[in-house]
Amino acid sequence: MSKSHAASGSAVLYVGTHRRAHRADPDDIAFGVYRLGLDEDSGTFRALDMVETPQPGWIAAHPGGQFLYVVNEVRDFEGSEGGGVSAFRIDPDTGALSPLGSQRTPPLPCHCEVDSSGRWLLAATFGGGTVHLFPLGPDGRIGPQAEVHRHTGSSVHPRRQTQPHAHAVSFDPAGRFVLVPDLGTDQLRVYAFDADRGSLTPRPERTARLAPGSGPRHVAFDAHARFVYLMNEMNATITTFAYNPADGALEQRQSVDLLPEGFAGLRSGAELRVHPNGRFLYATTRSHGSSGEPPVRGLDSLVWFAIDPESGLLALRGRTASGGELPRSFTFDAPGERLFIGHQASASIVTFNIDLQTGTPIPSGERAAAPVPVCLVFSSRN
Repeated sequence: MSKSHAASGSAVLYVGTHRRAHRADPDDIAFGVYRLGLDEDSGTFRALDMVETPQPGWIAAHPGGQFLYVVNEVRDFEGSEGGGVSAFRIDPDTGALSPLGSQRTPPLPCHCEVDSSGRWLLAATFGGGTVHLFPLGPDGRIGPQAEVHRHTGSSVHPRRQTQPHAHAVSFDPAGRFVLVPDLGTDQLRVYAFDADRGSLTPRPERTARLAPGSGPRHVAFDAHARFVYLMNEMNATITTFAYNPADGALEQRQSVDLLPEGFAGLRSGAELRVHPNGRFLYATTRSHGSSGEPPVRGLDSLVWFAIDPESGLLALRGRTASGGELPRSFTFDAPGERLFIGHQASASIVTFNIDLQTGTPIPSGERAAAPVPVCLVFSSRN
């Protein structure tokens, strides 16, 4: 891709990628973080450039907007076994990325997030079942690891749940607790976090245990941090919890199915997000995985729910085709008028317009090309 400047009134979309859409594919086709420019009036994308980094499967932006962080979701990083986390400076005028160095992790880190103070980076490793805390310097660089916590346990699936698989790390909005879904143990774990001391303390008495074979993947908070929504990848459900921000306590309230009643194909939940207006929750499901075809394919779909403002409970509002193959991460523009879904296996980012009254996603017809897009993050520039 040729380099270009982001125009005034545009937004910059950073696209994290895997190297191949399917593990059996013969060649790598994606090589780093791709940068697209969105014209916020027309809703069209244009290709800008790419910065090389090994398999940036998840991206997190610094709250100040100056830096971007990625997990390098690999088994061999910079010549030796393991994965990594890498930092980039964001050019304030163009949004272009400049490398700021990396730190090592165990193999296959899969998620990261920066705390609201901008001083700490958390990362989860799927391969190691670990949670890592790194300090961030004023210049955006990642310091040597401050803490690591290793999960233990397993669950019922004879292949996918023989060991812990920490799948995400999410700070609560107050920055006092961290929630960690563990796909391998069917648990949602809670840590207390102190940004001033730089400490992460397990709170095992707060652990929420899910139905065997659920496969917890990602979480999202409601607009007021009173409720938590958990995506369960393996049984394609969302669990609703009441959340106490004072002590990190979780109380399970609801489980909703992402797939139609009686559906017999693969069950695979991918991502979930609360709409910027706080009234709706969206989620994606996938027809198959990266490793091959299931006996019966699932659905590549976008599902949406209304959120009850008092109880936090979800009410299904609809399902629609996602517009591509293997939808993964998705995101909204700043006003929440558009939703963008990255499709791992069809090399596309598909746009939906959102009816802000009903939450209904309406295909816009816009489709941008991007190789193996698995994570989407915006950085707006005016």
